Amino acid sequence: MPATPIASGRAHGRRLVSCLLTATLAAAAARAAPEPAATRRPNLTRPLSERQPLVVGVTTDSFPYGYIDKDGRCTGFTVDLLDAVARVMNLRIIRVTAEGRVMQQRFRDGEFDFLQALSQTAEREVYGDFSVPYLTLQGALFVRKSSTPIHTLDDLNGEKFAVIGAGSIGEQFLRDHHLRVEPVYVSSTEDALRRVERGECAATFGSLLTALSAMERRNLRDIQVFDRPFADYDIRHCFVVHKGDARVLARLNEGLAILQRTGEYNRIYDQWFGHFTAPMISRQQVINYGVALLAVAFVAASAGFLHQRALRHRITRQAAELASQQALLRALYDNIPFSMCVLEAAPEGPRVLSINRQAGPYFGVLPGDAAGRLVRELPMDREWAACLGELLQPGRGTAELVREERNLETLRRRIVVTLVPLAPGPTGHARLCLLAEDVTERRSLDDEIAQSRKMRAVGELVGGIAHEFNNLLTPIALKTGQIRLEWPHDQRLHEEIGLIAGAVQRAADLTRRLLTFGHKSEVRAEAVRIATVVDSCFALLRLTVDRRIDWENEVPSDLAPLYLNPTDLNQVVLNLVLNARDTLLEKLAGEPANWTPTIRVEAVHIPVGASPQVPGWKGPGDLLGWQRLTVRDNGLGMATEVCERIFEPFYTTKEVGRGTGLGLAIVWQLVHDSGGRIEVESKPGLGTAFHVFLPVTPVPAATAGPAQPQSRSPLGKARILLAEDEELVARTVTVALERAGHSVHHEPDGAAAWHHLQERFADYDVLVLDMNMPGINGLELTRRIRASHRYSGPIVIMSGRIDADEMEQLTAAQVTCVLNKPFDIAKLQAAVRHSLNSPSTGG
Repeated sequence: MPATPIASGRAHGRRLVSCLLTATLAAAAARAAPEPAATRRPNLTRPLSERQPLVVGVTTDSFPYGYIDKDGRCTGFTVDLLDAVARVMNLRIIRVTAEGRVMQQRFRDGEFDFLQALSQTAEREVYGDFSVPYLTLQGALFVRKSSTPIHTLDDLNGEKFAVIGAGSIGEQFLRDHHLRVEPVYVSSTEDALRRVERGECAATFGSLLTALSAMERRNLRDIQVFDRPFADYDIRHCFVVHKGDARVLARLNEGLAILQRTGEYNRIYDQWFGHFTAPMISRQQVINYGVALLAVAFVAASAGFLHQRALRHRITRQAAELASQQALLRALYDNIPFSMCVLEAAPEGPRVLSINRQAGPYFGVLPGDAAGRLVRELPMDREWAACLGELLQPGRGTAELVREERNLETLRRRIVVTLVPLAPGPTGHARLCLLAEDVTERRSLDDEIAQSRKMRAVGELVGGIAHEFNNLLTPIALKTGQIRLEWPHDQRLHEEIGLIAGAVQRAADLTRRLLTFGHKSEVRAEAVRIATVVDSCFALLRLTVDRRIDWENEVPSDLAPLYLNPTDLNQVVLNLVLNARDTLLEKLAGEPANWTPTIRVEAVHIPVGASPQVPGWKGPGDLLGWQRLTVRDNGLGMATEVCERIFEPFYTTKEVGRGTGLGLAIVWQLVHDSGGRIEVESKPGLGTAFHVFLPVTPVPAATAGPAQPQSRSPLGKARILLAEDEELVARTVTVALERAGHSVHHEPDGAAAWHHLQERFADYDVLVLDMNMPGINGLELTRRIRASHRYSGPIVIMSGRIDADEMEQLTAAQVTCVLNKPFDIAKLQAAVRHSLNSPSTGG
């Protein structure tokens, strides 16, 4: 390879994080596998704010990542990196230090919340979830220089081999190459290299950059790289948390993304590794220098044979050292995550001097086939060639650095191109280095983070709107019920009131659907019917989608209920329907003749073993059969190569900025989490059908919780305290209860109700409390009442939105009954009757 400048350590570090962050974030923040029974770990169900400070395991012998310096302080690259992540994410941490060989076991025993540094392997993924890699390095084999040379890998058979940690990439290397060695387990790269230099071990396997750092620190000269770094044995350094600890993992991943965007990661990387990317002299210069020395030695032959031999030995040693440095230079040039090309401004046009391996696909040739050829002669993509033509206009990039971002529509990629001016060559022509960085996935990740934050805010807004909307619907529902009770024989009035009651019910159903899709309702697994979910999805989308699309719902209403998370099933149906809508809109843009765009949803029951396409059942409980849900469209369809990749995260056939490529990936994850399977069949130009197989299992008995109101026989008058901040709701509820014969005292909020009850607990038979009140809400007021031990009677909670966590807390606070807004007069009276019939709490 010609001696060419390479990118700085700052560019190396920036791309290592950005490229790997985007490729694994979606899977890293959501995956949670069952852990071994013997593993102990912290309580992951507690909120992260209650778990802090987090205990972090730190190695003391892993230079330059984590070690103890001469002053006894814990320092290193990963120490500085974690400090920066903790600062930007407001995490409080406590470090506990230990040798690398014992750190993993102490982590598995639950002593730490997470480890500061650990290389990612399949064996270690069994007990931990890994963050996105913050450093990915090539793996290489290191042997002793002065011992019997290792010419082939087979020469290692029967020898001692230093393995850096159990479950490491070194063990995988030995297995893959079927080497029969005697493993010697050590805790650090530095320890392994010392054993090789002393002759205690024949070789070791580790990352090239780590080994060079350790060799420089300890002045280990009798070590060399065997051949060159091995492909497909990258060593990925990550943070690692306990299985299922999604909260901490998400914080660490987001912190790394922030450091990369702000450039702070580059500063930390340059501090520890920048000197390894400094310009080096070429091999040809070394050879020329050696020839000159030999010439001098020949002229000065009078110095004798011994002096000549000493010079030869010195040259050989320097050549070996420079060869090791050249191997590092070659590895960085070939594997740096940038497409690099060195060009010369020849009179006939820009000429290629060299390209690295990543640049090959852009120019349509192998790196060795591009040198000396004109740029216009290379078989490149037409749009990329036009982009280069604009960038390489005469004079551009020869005086100052040029950096531009280009959108390549045919390749569906976003590329950041940088032109770096270089010194003129021997011919006097200007030279420049062209760097091309693919930022498509980074932009998608940024868009996804922004979308996630926006959707979180929308979810909160939906919950607030639903609460206020339910407060408006409640008085209407109560008043219609009162009118029916007071004029029971007026048939025409009942018909008119029925229209109002029907509108209230439809509005209540709409509110419930919004809460379901906004994740503001109960999210536990429960009995749910596919027909109900599809009806809700169609009702939600039908009025917001292009009216030219025909909706067909062919789901039988008599299918057995499924025991699933209803929110997950809603997301599966919604994403598949939206995917069908998108392909229909694309086809409509072409204005095809005599064609009606159609979305058709079907479902059918499949007995156990009736179809070879149905996957085997490995979930808990008995399998009663399967239900196949099909979402079919007659849109553009997909080619075979597209169908093979549609469930990959961030893969999309849409234009840049029109889709994140996560919709179908989320569907795949939700279906597989439920124990099911999804298949796709598609024909270009004719349409696509997604088949979702869902397991049918027995629905377990309902878990005990706050009761829903049931009609019971009346018990006469009751003394009731009502705490409700909405005046309209309070007045309507008060009138309804008083007309039923009860006496009601109203307080406008939780604080006023608590102050009123201090001396009047014995004056009331039932307490009716609104959940969402300013100051002291219904849940907190209930806790105070139960903690006072002065009231043991029934408590009824009214609310327009209660999620799963709040329901558990209400159960723990011994709430008698939950009354969901909007409710009519019958449900209100039933709740009071139920409460009066319930046994006391024994306060």
